[in-house]
Amino acid sequence: MKILRNTLLLLLFLFQGSLSAQKSPRADSTVHPALDPSEIRIYQVYLRNFSNEGSIKGLYSGLDHIQSLGFNTLWLMPIHPVGQVNRKGTFGSPYSVQDYRKINPEFGNEQDFRVLIRECHRRGLRVILDWVANHTAFDHPWTQSHPEWYTRDASGKILPPNDDWTDVADLNFDHPELREAMIAEMEYWVQEFHVDGFRCDVAMMVPGDWWSTCIQRLRRHRPLFMLAEANGPEFYRYGFNSTYGWDFYHRLKGVFQGASLRGLDSAWTAENSQAAQAAGGLGRVMRFVTNHDETSWDQVPAKVFGSDQAAMAAYVISQQPVSIPLVYNGQEVGHPLKQNIFERSPIRYDRNPDILDFYRDYGAIFRIEKAYQSGDFVRLRPEDKDCWWSLRGQGDEAILCVVNTRNKTLLTKVPTAYRLKSYENIRDGSTAYLKEDLEIEPYGIRLFKPYGLSKR
Repeated sequence: MKILRNTLLLLLFLFQGSLSAQKSPRADSTVHPALDPSEIRIYQVYLRNFSNEGSIKGLYSGLDHIQSLGFNTLWLMPIHPVGQVNRKGTFGSPYSVQDYRKINPEFGNEQDFRVLIRECHRRGLRVILDWVANHTAFDHPWTQSHPEWYTRDASGKILPPNDDWTDVADLNFDHPELREAMIAEMEYWVQEFHVDGFRCDVAMMVPGDWWSTCIQRLRRHRPLFMLAEANGPEFYRYGFNSTYGWDFYHRLKGVFQGASLRGLDSAWTAENSQAAQAAGGLGRVMRFVTNHDETSWDQVPAKVFGSDQAAMAAYVISQQPVSIPLVYNGQEVGHPLKQNIFERSPIRYDRNPDILDFYRDYGAIFRIEKAYQSGDFVRLRPEDKDCWWSLRGQGDEAILCVVNTRNKTLLTKVPTAYRLKSYENIRDGSTAYLKEDLEIEPYGIRLFKPYGLSKR
């Protein structure tokens, strides 16, 4: 009996140990792979403006709209309470985080967010949170409980990161306790709400070795997509899947202001070579023609590129070199107002149906056509300073792209290998027989496939 009793006790001990291991995420040292960036298409949501309600619930009814554009990943700008101390504007910056584990009551509550995540996952949508690791609001509890975690002057006064960001307090990552605390805050959203990753604000202002540790720890829980607001090959080595295509964006603006297209080639070449350094090849640059920063501090796309038609042409060019597409809420209807992040500017989705149709059509193309999931890209006729020519994909899946970047009709030379052949324009199903030259209207766009092979 004594032997039997000891045996039973041993089995019970082992069973309890097994349960403990299952409950503790730290017990599993497996690091999950990143989500494949070739499958990511991002729609950026600023909750204050996305709907009339300006809330998480207001986003529920917009999920059909987002999916109709071909996007499968929602980037939610910060959803946390906004600091009161040194607040800017009427509502304050969402990047002035008062508490990392709470939801801004302006947007809703935890239950609202759980419902959103559950519904997004049911639909096959991923949700990534905007994460501000570099700084907090001046009234974040840490400023009282751990003032040593912040950058301070000789008198002990907590400082902002720079002279302009006066509404936020700069964190000092020299402190190991802060490093652990910040990872724990991010783990909370992965474990409790099952978010699918993070867009990491001003990632270049946070130590790289911390990012490496953080991302590895986060991926012990589940596969995640990590986007750095930064550029440079080192961010892929830290574990990020994507960085910003800033150089391409700024050069693209220059093209539509009269500069030669040739300047774009050095930008996409450098950016894509950096992305190739990501582990397992799971790296892609995110390219865009606007986002919350550009429309807030610069201008809306129609003014940046010259017109709505020019902005649409720029968007198509931005998606030709291998990249992740981004659309910021309101872009798809030509929202005419700058979206100041300190204020509200609700979007009217009935404003420009032609622009909305454009984004739906091209969203479907980028989603359906295998060429845009592949890593194959060839720049054609780079000597043409006004018309963009390129090829995505290979064989029957290949897509020939030509875009007129000027506000006038142009006669452009067709690349020799593509002459004397029939093609179908993927968007409208029209056919074209390409000879030596192609006449194309102001800001005209063509995506050609060999005739009869379009999937639409």
